[in-house]
Amino acid sequence: MQKIWIIGKREFMSYFSSPIAYIAITVFLVLTGLQFFFGWLTIDPYASATDYFEANEASLRVLFEGVPLLFVVFLPAITMRLMSDEKRSGTMELLITLPVRDHEVILGKFLAALMFLIVALALTLPYVVTVYMLGNPDTGPIIGGYFGLLLVGACYCAIGLMTSTWTKNQIVAFLLGVLICAGFYFVDTLIGAAWESTRETLHLISFKYHFQNISRGIIDSRDLVFFLSLIVLAVLLSTYSLQSRKWKA
Repeated sequence: MQKIWIIGKREFMSYFSSPIAYIAITVFLVLTGLQFFFGWLTIDPYASATDYFEANEASLRVLFEGVPLLFVVFLPAITMRLMSDEKRSGTMELLITLPVRDHEVILGKFLAALMFLIVALALTLPYVVTVYMLGNPDTGPIIGGYFGLLLVGACYCAIGLMTSTWTKNQIVAFLLGVLICAGFYFVDTLIGAAWESTRETLHLISFKYHFQNISRGIIDSRDLVFFLSLIVLAVLLSTYSLQSRKWKA
């Protein structure tokens, strides 16, 4: 566990050793602000309100509708360099000669991405303060919404890490991560629109469906098992991908 923490801490600090992390977080906060106040990412045509002012209620519902969509691009951009940069720069050979196992490297990298995600979410807490100052919101959905965002974000981080182990090209890793994350998020909406009979089945693998349940303040064990299973699967696949260098040798 200590080795995982050392790798995670080193990787997390490396984010903030360059302007990239500050720029990414600034853009993320600006876009979440636009979503919170104006609902620019709300695409549900049946929604009763698309922004904070139309809703006329103390709620973060509009914010929670848009953040998972931002994560589709934001988190693969954060994770694309985790392993691909090691391969491109040649530091992978140095890393694997250290007394650490492959799964410890992967878990350390995942921990760094998860800590970055937590920092980004923590910086949106002023919206919570704003809602409480303007009204008397229901605390359950707020806690559930943030918990759901953490689970969805952790899945995206694990998927982004996985695609980063597949290639030394960061752009390719980013695009693959975006495609897979978007596919899991929209699968029931896109395919279900064409084949209505498949919608209920596709709900089982839809990030959006499982997140919406949690964001209502309803913690269902099936939703937890879904997200945790995907995280474990992506981390395992990342480890196997890293180990594949031994099979080629």
